[in-house]
Amino acid sequence: MADFLLYVLKLNVLAALLIVLIMSVSGFLSKKYSVWWRSWIWLAVSLVLLVPVQIPDYWNVIHIQIPQQVTEERAPAVNEEERVQEQEAAGENLSTENSLAASESTYLPENTPQSRKQGIQMPSVYQVLAVVWLAAAALYGLYKLSGSYIVQRELKRWSMPVPDKSLEMNYQKLCRKMKVAHPPKLWMNAKVTTPLLTGLLRPRIYLPSDRYTWKELELLLSHELSHYRHHDLWYKLILQLVCIVYWFNPLLHWMRRKADQDLEFLCDERIMKDGAHDERMQYNYLLAQTAAQRRNFYGLSTGFNGSLADLKKRMVNIMRAGKLKKGKFITFCFLAVFVFMNVMTGCSVKEPEDTSAVSTGSVSQSESESDTSAEATPTPETTPETTPEPTQEPLTTEPVATPEPTDVPEEEQNTDGTEETQQPAEDETEETKTDSGEEDGDNQPDEEGETVEAVQAKVNVYGGEYMQEQLRSGDPDVGSKGYIVKTSNITATSFDFSIYYFEYHFDTNQETEDLVFRKHTAVFIEDGTKAVYDGKDYDLTFTFPDKSNTLPDAVYMQISGYAPVEGLTFSNSDIPGHKFG
Repeated sequence: MADFLLYVLKLNVLAALLIVLIMSVSGFLSKKYSVWWRSWIWLAVSLVLLVPVQIPDYWNVIHIQIPQQVTEERAPAVNEEERVQEQEAAGENLSTENSLAASESTYLPENTPQSRKQGIQMPSVYQVLAVVWLAAAALYGLYKLSGSYIVQRELKRWSMPVPDKSLEMNYQKLCRKMKVAHPPKLWMNAKVTTPLLTGLLRPRIYLPSDRYTWKELELLLSHELSHYRHHDLWYKLILQLVCIVYWFNPLLHWMRRKADQDLEFLCDERIMKDGAHDERMQYNYLLAQTAAQRRNFYGLSTGFNGSLADLKKRMVNIMRAGKLKKGKFITFCFLAVFVFMNVMTGCSVKEPEDTSAVSTGSVSQSESESDTSAEATPTPETTPETTPEPTQEPLTTEPVATPEPTDVPEEEQNTDGTEETQQPAEDETEETKTDSGEEDGDNQPDEEGETVEAVQAKVNVYGGEYMQEQLRSGDPDVGSKGYIVKTSNITATSFDFSIYYFEYHFDTNQETEDLVFRKHTAVFIEDGTKAVYDGKDYDLTFTFPDKSNTLPDAVYMQISGYAPVEGLTFSNSDIPGHKFG
């Protein structure tokens, strides 16, 4: 939603710049060129705005990123101080490292009630803007539609078929001369002061009750039939829809008024391009006569007369009709500039940065201390031979959605008086796991005190990286962002895991990995082909599909119970005998 609104805003800015550029050179080009080139640019810009197809970001040369959060008023450091003071008052002697480790899960998740109260999220602001935009567009469109309906009803109310049969016959001859296959019906209306074409599905030409000679009527009707042949009513409808949808852009309303004027200029040129001088003078006389009796009609319609302000320009344009160039190359140049600016520039919402008190170094230090403690713990079981475990990547400052760890039980703490750093809850799970030596089933307590029956594994999980399969596709559209599961400390009944969000930046040719689920332990259950992690906030289930007959080697892995990786398939390409690119 946010990216789409920003793209629409970008299109409006580019359209406004193009309109200003066109009007700045129109006076110079009008000496040699007709308004034909300008009318086609108005139409093309309107169609692009009505069908805003987004351009991929990796095409952009200039890409502007707007922060996702408007305000962020967190004070995690102050909260940490208060919490430590309360613990010291209660007689607890926790080190600074333990305090940070215990507070990681408090500030790392972003989607919590506390974090929602602390800042205003930009997507919610974009949603409000979208509702206001669409609501105002709907009201404006309803106003225009009702006005058009009232005008059509009044026109039909005061209209009647043309009583003069000879006029009807001459009108049919003129239609055949202009090659109009299905001409609009001809009606008489005492309220109009000039011939008027209106009606999209059932078009009609309304004639005033004034007395005109047939030569004058021929010029007037030729003008309206030219509008009809070139579908100018539909042209006006497209520009009206653009002004309704993007009601907040004043330059688009100005563009629509200029486009209405250009349609009249083009119609005059088509009628008078082969006309003699006397015929052109008569055409100008009719134009001046009807312009003095101007009456406004709302809705979609074309009339012979225009405003008094444009009368002089139209008369000059009529005398030069047939001598001006269309300017097709000019049309191509301006549209190429518009497309180029649209493709080369982009705007999107920037991913939020972590503002918690836990720095990158503190989280990395906690992870390394956990690994060191796990290696120092004596384990009666022999660990199966695995591939070398990849070096732990330094964490970025992205928020980490993970359950809150618990303190180490009192019986696990150091009792000989030697100062020792307390380990997070995942180390406690690991010690419980390794102290149990029964291969047919271990009782593994989770973080809420429940018991999980661990069994001998029937599949071989290897340490290393299980990468989301889309990341191996090589396609920039689908292979630049995804998740990676890192496994370590493999035993006969369990393994440790952590989940990272991976992104490859094509503009800088760099990779980033952001921790989204901290290290915990999963144990095998039931028949030994499935593993689970039962935590305080998440219950994860690991299954190992047998793709390409790879079992019992767990080349592929699937995880359920954690929404970001739900339904994804991960694979390890470094398992001996199953290596692939």
